[in-house]
Amino acid sequence: AALRERWPDPAETLLTALGPGPRLWERGPGHPDLLTVRLGTADRHSAGSGALLPSVPVTVALREAGSLGLAGPRGRLSALARSVLAQLAALHAPASLEFVLISADRARPVEERLAEWSWLGWLPQLRPVRGQDCRLLVAYDREQAAARTAELVRRLDEGPLGPHWAAAAPAAVAAAAERHSGPYTVVVVDGDPGSAELRETVSRLAVGGPAAGIHLVCLADAPATTPASPVASTLATARAAAPAFPYCGAVALLSGDVATVVQVIHRAPVQHAAAQHDAAAEAEAPSGPAVIAAVDAVSRAWAERFARALAPL
Repeated sequence: AALRERWPDPAETLLTALGPGPRLWERGPGHPDLLTVRLGTADRHSAGSGALLPSVPVTVALREAGSLGLAGPRGRLSALARSVLAQLAALHAPASLEFVLISADRARPVEERLAEWSWLGWLPQLRPVRGQDCRLLVAYDREQAAARTAELVRRLDEGPLGPHWAAAAPAAVAAAAERHSGPYTVVVVDGDPGSAELRETVSRLAVGGPAAGIHLVCLADAPATTPASPVASTLATARAAAPAFPYCGAVALLSGDVATVVQVIHRAPVQHAAAQHDAAAEAEAPSGPAVIAAVDAVSRAWAERFARALAPL
């Protein structure tokens, strides 16, 4: 029960926004669960007594993982992404966390992408507060994506690792990320960002971004993992759909015939491919066993109601 209270489910997240409840924006600098997101629940054994605990939240800490990859069939993938972003928006104040959306994948019509992400525009975390030249921190075409990524690259160039941040070793990035005390940026990269240059930049951000408090959530359209489409096959499809996916320190793969289960896999940090040609292959190797959980997912209508509740704040 304490763990479920620590990481709220979608129902409590919505109530927090509608109230607004006492937990609204509770996770500031120094909070132990800063930038930790819940992906679902699983029955797990207690570390102490060994007793089976039902419906324990399964989480990923973005500050440890660096970036998070989500892969699966589009409908369920979007529902999981909405749940993740709503948690972050409810528990982190706009002064400490901003969102940037890059949804410039031409494989999907722009009208479809606009409709899917329209709810996000109500969130105060999407409003520019660093002097960015835009009304909202979104990109639906390559020109906008280039502008948004250039803003992030400038922050890293001026950050603790300097202009050569992309070549920094994982240990140096991790040390800088640990020292960073905010504010933070979560960049949602939905599919292929566009040009070869943008793919390269986004991949570098996935690895080096945490040094300046920048963490990516990468979405990749892929089949759910099943006996007919094992994990390796889903990862290969995700890698082709979202070039930054191999550089995410944690990935969540939707699984099962109707994609109601998620496999959460943590992976060892790697350098970007520009400095290490086999980085993508190394990134596929898990650093531990997968955790299988019943996935958290929310509808577009749920997300719209949630975001509109936060809009005036």
